[in-house]
Amino acid sequence: MDRKDVRFFPVFLGATAGVLLEVIATLVDEIVVGNLFDDAAFTAINLIEPYTVFEVFVAYLVTVAGAALIVRAHGAGDREKMSQLFSQTIIACGACGVALTLVYVLFTPQLVRFVADDPAVYDKAYAYFTAIRFYPLVDMFDTFMFAYVLYRGGYARFYIAISARIGLNVVLSYVLGSRFGLMGIGLASILSLVVALAIKLTFLFSKKHGIRFRWHFNLREALEIAKIGFPESALSLFVVLMELAINGFTLKTYGVAGAAAVAVAINIFEIVFYLSEGISEYEVVAFNDSIGKNSSQSMNRAIRITLRAALIEGAVFLGIVLLGSSVLPEAFDIDDEATAELASTLLMILSPTTIFICLTRVTAIFYQYTRRIARTLLLFGTAIALFPILFSRLLGGIAPEGIAAGIALGPVTAIALMYGYVRFIKKEKLFDYALMRLN
Repeated sequence: MDRKDVRFFPVFLGATAGVLLEVIATLVDEIVVGNLFDDAAFTAINLIEPYTVFEVFVAYLVTVAGAALIVRAHGAGDREKMSQLFSQTIIACGACGVALTLVYVLFTPQLVRFVADDPAVYDKAYAYFTAIRFYPLVDMFDTFMFAYVLYRGGYARFYIAISARIGLNVVLSYVLGSRFGLMGIGLASILSLVVALAIKLTFLFSKKHGIRFRWHFNLREALEIAKIGFPESALSLFVVLMELAINGFTLKTYGVAGAAAVAVAINIFEIVFYLSEGISEYEVVAFNDSIGKNSSQSMNRAIRITLRAALIEGAVFLGIVLLGSSVLPEAFDIDDEATAELASTLLMILSPTTIFICLTRVTAIFYQYTRRIARTLLLFGTAIALFPILFSRLLGGIAPEGIAAGIALGPVTAIALMYGYVRFIKKEKLFDYALMRLN
């Protein structure tokens, strides 16, 4: 990036492609496991998922805001600050990766038994976790480099790294899975990530990087980075909470068939939320670059582009979900005709909320990087977890369709209440950056 305003499409397309390819990689992984092993193996991998979710939480906590603040320092032309932030984030990645891996290694039997105490799946879960417990050593650095390379304009390396990771993961999953079982599936994930990280690290030798690593660590600054990054890292926890609460309620109220139909709606809800990251990544780069440059003109332009893009993307998602409502259940292996028809109805009910998902995300990210973390946490927590859980329970007792309506009302209510609070109680515009005192 130079002193010009951040371009929308390179960042948006890069981030969207990254998330989309990650979703595809997860689906391919599930297909590979389904072809090589029985249902117990698939269950074992899913039982270990809370530990990978927690690792993602820690990785986002220590890395994402660091990369964003490097962009802010770049906008200000402060290369010394860029070097400090870069070095400190790298050190934090190493420390957290080693610490979490040590916990996973030292307490492997206890951790596996806690989530997979059933003898039918324990051995399989143990085999998978034996490999995947080393994942934090690599993923901490990869999470930071994912954001850093994208934010600093290393788009070619970014695309190559993601594509290489997915292709290699499929090949290695078949080869190592056939030879070492579920341990091989875990090894494939780690080795493919190592290759992707190595490709991203070549960016450090490019002219666009232009800063040096040095031993620098300021605890107060590190805690500030963690504070800024906490709302985004908490997203994964909010998603897990929503899944557990709504799936448990649906299973108890409407049985396996109802739970399967609702699971399709939940998955689409989550996919839309993840894919909206493309716009919010542009927002992070553009807003922090504008703050660094102390330019209200750049900030106003970034806000206009972000809001228009959010509305357009939300409308596109609405059309896709609505038009695809009859075929999407089949993509999730819903074979029973009645269950597929119910899932289709739930998707049609859910579809309008895609616009509000996109608006909620960009509004929350704006507050995150303009020093109003509490608002970000409230938006994410209420839109993803609290309101969907509350409304799905209130309306879900009437009919299964009420659960989809409850999930859909989550983002709508969250953004509406935030707008009312900001506009009529705080007397501010929704996207008011006066706090930053930009010229």
